[in-house]
Amino acid sequence: MSTSQQPTTAEQAESLVAQAKLRLDDIIELAPIGIGVVSRDGHVVMSNDALRRILGYSEEAFKRMSFDDYTHPDDIATNRERFDELVAGNIDRFELVKRFIHADGHIVWGHLTSSLLRDDDGEPQFVIGMLQDVTENRRLQQELETAEARYRTLVEQVPAVVYVAPTDLSQPWSYVSPRIADVLGVEAEDLRGLRQQFARSVVHDDVELVRAAFEDRKLPESDADTYAVANTVTFRIRRPDGQLRWIRDDFTFTERPDGTVELRGVLLDVTREKGLEEELEHLAFHDPLTQLANLRRFRDEVAERLVEPGARGAVLFLDLDGFKDINDTLGHTVGDELLCAIAERLRRALRPGDLAGRLGGDEFAVLLDEVTSIDEAVQVGERLRALLAEPVVLRNHRLELGASVGVASFEDGSSAEDLLRDADLAMYRAKDLGKDQVAAFDPTLLQASLRRLNRAANTRSVS
Repeated sequence: MSTSQQPTTAEQAESLVAQAKLRLDDIIELAPIGIGVVSRDGHVVMSNDALRRILGYSEEAFKRMSFDDYTHPDDIATNRERFDELVAGNIDRFELVKRFIHADGHIVWGHLTSSLLRDDDGEPQFVIGMLQDVTENRRLQQELETAEARYRTLVEQVPAVVYVAPTDLSQPWSYVSPRIADVLGVEAEDLRGLRQQFARSVVHDDVELVRAAFEDRKLPESDADTYAVANTVTFRIRRPDGQLRWIRDDFTFTERPDGTVELRGVLLDVTREKGLEEELEHLAFHDPLTQLANLRRFRDEVAERLVEPGARGAVLFLDLDGFKDINDTLGHTVGDELLCAIAERLRRALRPGDLAGRLGGDEFAVLLDEVTSIDEAVQVGERLRALLAEPVVLRNHRLELGASVGVASFEDGSSAEDLLRDADLAMYRAKDLGKDQVAAFDPTLLQASLRRLNRAANTRSVS
């Protein structure tokens, strides 16, 4: 038998064990994480280089110290409780993220894993602790938490609702800011659960509009992991208190790296803006005093009716007789009230398809829908003339005035301008007849007006 194959002697075995211990000591000393062995009374009996480097204490200093000496005061109780359970044999291991006090006084955050070492009889003997320095990770985590808190505060304070949600509208929001409760006018115990209530609150006439906006999901072709396309839909909701609110939803369909698509959006209550928009639109097409159609709207409406196939209708031009005397005598305030009273009489007297307008001063116009002849239009003009001739009582004054009415049918003019001109000429014909009369347009009225215009032009030329 060769020497290499001979049985190991006791001395050789002891030598191998000693070498193994030396190697183990070297491994512990060179380990990249801090390692320390602590006695049952909490004193450090051994520390490696990494532990000394992390906490800044020398080997001799560690041997003189208990772990309480380099633990932050606020963490001592928790650390001691876990350590006592360990040395009592109730547990074999624990993990703890705690604060350590470095030799120079600054705080070190560490992830500590402690395990129980038992003797040959199974009794607790030492505690071996392994420490990872997580100070930088903790700093980054705190910065992230601070940023998230700041962002959340910002999101929750902006006058809009920020949300993230599945594309399935029946599923709750993944996140929704608390202002959703203000939009819906409810107390919000479960914000995510309010999505179904929000969906149910959409006004019936707008449901298809909203559904179409969310179903028209057009994501661009892209190699990127995530991308989004902006969309906007404006609709109405009805709150539990009955209030009607206009909501604008600016949202994106965002494809996540895993291929799923989610909604990210902002809900904005635009009720006030909608109100201002409608008010401005109303002002653009209505007389500010009487709220009847203004000249612009009246002319546009006549033009639209004229181009309708088989259109039949007429325009009445009304001028109040005697209004100037009342206005000059009683003042403009009474004059304005009188104009409003006349406007209300016209509004109540007309059919749904008719339109009344104030063209300026004491001049009014009426667009009659579906009249079959000029005679029918004249009859309506007579009825309105008689209605306006009825006395109006304002501020203890009994006011009486008449109206001169000119009538022009759609057959008389090829454009809205022509019809208004013809009805105006007919109105002046009614005044020539003695006022408080109704007169229909006749082509001779236009011819006579043109002759007067030519004579005036010739007179100025000769002059």
